[in-house]
Amino acid sequence: MATVRTPRSTAALLLACALVAVTFAACAGSGGSGEPSKGSVKLTMSAWGGDVDKKVYEQRLALAHKKYPNITVQLQMAPGGEDYSQKISTAIAGGKGPDILELAEQTSAFASKNQILPLDEHIRESKLDLGATFGETTSKIFAHDGKQYAIPDRSGAMVLYYNKKLFDAAGVSYPSADWTWNDLLSAAQKLTVRQSGEVTQWGFATINWWPYWMTFMYQNGGRVLDDSGRPDIDSPQNVQAMQWYNDLAWKHKVSPTPRDFANYGQGVGPDQLFAQGKLAMEITGFWNIAAANSVKGLDWDISPLWHGRQPATSAFFNGLAISRTSKYPADAWKVIEFMASQEGQRPIIDNAEDAPANLQVQQSDAFLKPKWSSRTVNMGAFAESSDAIFVPPLTPQWNEMLKVCTDNIDLMMNNKVEPKKALATIQQRLEQVMSQGG
Repeated sequence: MATVRTPRSTAALLLACALVAVTFAACAGSGGSGEPSKGSVKLTMSAWGGDVDKKVYEQRLALAHKKYPNITVQLQMAPGGEDYSQKISTAIAGGKGPDILELAEQTSAFASKNQILPLDEHIRESKLDLGATFGETTSKIFAHDGKQYAIPDRSGAMVLYYNKKLFDAAGVSYPSADWTWNDLLSAAQKLTVRQSGEVTQWGFATINWWPYWMTFMYQNGGRVLDDSGRPDIDSPQNVQAMQWYNDLAWKHKVSPTPRDFANYGQGVGPDQLFAQGKLAMEITGFWNIAAANSVKGLDWDISPLWHGRQPATSAFFNGLAISRTSKYPADAWKVIEFMASQEGQRPIIDNAEDAPANLQVQQSDAFLKPKWSSRTVNMGAFAESSDAIFVPPLTPQWNEMLKVCTDNIDLMMNNKVEPKKALATIQQRLEQVMSQGG
């Protein structure tokens, strides 16, 4: 026999359901779920990388276990890229995601799908000052819709590597953050050497990789998306920046063209030419220190990038987030908070893995004068560059946006279309991408 509900019983039922829904939403939305466990807790953490990354994460997790003996974290290493993102996203959707996960450009995509927890409540309770600890810009990289979804873990700015021997031979002063675009061009022209019509030494290198060309856009006061998230890539500032950028190869001929790079052999880029002594300056990150150190006779150093209308540089970064499927988010937060501390970041330096995100660690003697370096290097260039780091347009549609940009910037850099036309095409297609929500 069917149960007949009176208006009063129906109202009571609706009220009870509403209270349950509100309670659930509050728990899920806050990112906090009770107090840290008092008993033994086993967490899992997913990350990508090679042997060095695995070694460093294991050392750091061992230190975290020493501080919190009741928390044990099992590390799960995987290849990076799209395969990593898809694998972790699928695991979380199936309710079997890791407690802690390493993220980079994918943070907004995971946040938009409600696959990671906002950390703002934990941050407030821990009184963690994100700006003072990591820099204002670096922290924003891991924010989405006004909430913080990951804590910076590694964040090395892109800096300028330069060959001191080639600079000395050309009588050119070493680069600095005071350089302008004109200073860069003037130096590159003096550092480009031709013999019998063939270039034997390049002054600079331009390539179709977003940290390169996007840096010039931001240095010229441009951007990819406006404050409301609409495409703004065909602005006069960006057209001027891309014309200047493309002219380095095709007009001034101080940079290899894509064809020139191809003639050097498959897989040869700025890092390889720099190591061979055929390139005087290149933009690259912390990872190239080990390679440059290994080249016998290569006399080199690093500097913050020059500036255009304003300072700007990109950065390679990763952060640590908490999966929404974690049963122990408060314990996961304790591990993340520790790994962001000076003690938790020290193994990053000791093993020459990367530039740590914690600015105090970047400014420590351990980083500025690392024991593993075979020469004196201006390691302070990374911390000096922190205020110049720009936040790329890391929307949930990042991958789609990047493909549109890369395809058309490639045509520009092969001199098949003018910069203005390339950016107009990108603008039109990005408007479609953003309107479709990815």
